[in-house]
Amino acid sequence: MTLKEAIDFGAYTLKNSQIQRPRLESEILLSHTLNQPRIYLHSHSTEELSLFHEMLFMDLIQRRKNLEPIEYIINKVSFYGKEFYVDRGVLIPRPETEILVDKARNIITQNNCKNIAEIGIGSGIISIMLALLLPNSNLNFYASDIIPEALFNTHVNLEKFKISNVKLYKSAFLDFNKKENITFDLLISNPPYIKKGEILPTPLSFEPQKALFGGERGDEILHQIIKLAYENKIPHLICEMGYNQRESIENLMQNIPHQKLEFYQDLANLERGFIIDF
Repeated sequence: MTLKEAIDFGAYTLKNSQIQRPRLESEILLSHTLNQPRIYLHSHSTEELSLFHEMLFMDLIQRRKNLEPIEYIINKVSFYGKEFYVDRGVLIPRPETEILVDKARNIITQNNCKNIAEIGIGSGIISIMLALLLPNSNLNFYASDIIPEALFNTHVNLEKFKISNVKLYKSAFLDFNKKENITFDLLISNPPYIKKGEILPTPLSFEPQKALFGGERGDEILHQIIKLAYENKIPHLICEMGYNQRESIENLMQNIPHQKLEFYQDLANLERGFIIDF
């Protein structure tokens, strides 16, 4: 099988599985198989695949045919113009989270924040991007997660981008701070917020369920994070949330003293997050 024949085969197979970009994804998977840029595939289109590479490519095509997200297959995801490592132990970053990064950067610069906590670090994209965007701000990030695979993902990305001011903790919420006793200026989180039992698209079945479902109602972890920020006297909080959870957050905040509650929208103009100043 030549490289061109492999691309054609992959594109045909993926097209029959309702993949929206079958030829592009076939090229991406073959490029990953050979560890070569996509342009190489076209400049060497008549080159024969080795038996090993042919079998590996077929396996990757089969995984994608079964609707496994391509980001997990190639262990790469694009976020904020950077390429991050990602595997099945963490959620795949979404473009909407870039909005959270922008909002958090504004909070940091406008309020001269120095110590920043993140609950549920995942692949590390939020804290790492903020560290990259604000390299001369003397920021310190303290990030927790209970999933070992998430801490590994973040460690790989910290090494890749040579980030030294993000400290990781295997911890639930801010439990690690009982020993550290750090005064935080900002708390960031993109927590699980889907209601238990909600039917999700097939590709989401490959993502860690602990990072998706937030409880019987879906808003339980969001409520807990808000209460933690208030109890720990953290002046600023920013979180992602579900598109239908604004009323839940507003009702909770009626009983919690605060200076400001602001909601922001995602790229589809759906409610996607909130900012609280205490």
